[in-house]
Amino acid sequence: MKHKMVQTKDLRRFMQSIDELLNRPQGTEGMGLLWGPPGTGKTTSIAFVANMYDGVYVRALGCWTVTSMLGTLCEELKGKRKLRRSDMVNYIVHELTKDNTKPRPIFVDEADYCFRQFDMIDSLRDIYDMSGCPVILIGMENIARDIREHDRIARRITQWVEYSGLDLNDTTKVATELSDIEIAPALVQYIHKQTNGNIGRVVIALSKIEKYAEANGMNSVNADQWGDKPLYFDQPSFGKRKKQVL
Repeated sequence: MKHKMVQTKDLRRFMQSIDELLNRPQGTEGMGLLWGPPGTGKTTSIAFVANMYDGVYVRALGCWTVTSMLGTLCEELKGKRKLRRSDMVNYIVHELTKDNTKPRPIFVDEADYCFRQFDMIDSLRDIYDMSGCPVILIGMENIARDIREHDRIARRITQWVEYSGLDLNDTTKVATELSDIEIAPALVQYIHKQTNGNIGRVVIALSKIEKYAEANGMNSVNADQWGDKPLYFDQPSFGKRKKQVL
């Protein structure tokens, strides 16, 4: 398997949204939201896009408080945690805007956790308001609904990007660009159907097919050759446990 970033339709839309946030007209709000179910490639995309745009990336934790969030942002900006929250906010804003450098986007992955203590969202809003740098929140399916309930955040978000997973064209592109062997079109269609466009499962399936091809000295695999062998191992299912008769 090759290690590279495949530009799926979701990734292209996300990159376009970041570009628009960074080059937005003066007076236009500049926060963004990326959301979608697990396995659609959000986290991998964030790492790629944050590196491309010299972004600041943090991953929210379930144990985060406002202080720990601001401290993590300070550390990502090569600084140290400070005792007062206001000092950390000022440091973050200064580092993002010093020397009139171009805006650096802030990416907050697993941002669902930030809604457990809404002061974290307010602090991110303060940093955005003071620096003008885009803040992009990334979360699961329900985060968009949570944000719509808070108008002071929702009105600042001008880029709403939903990750829906791979379509057949995306799956074909992933198979072509990542696999070291040729995967026949009918087998790609089978992979897409069985994985429901979940990119994590698609990659696992391609890896299993490659290992099968390597073990059998094959340069290509078609649907008949693969047959009904499992493409990935799912969670086990458990039937009802029978009561023991004493």
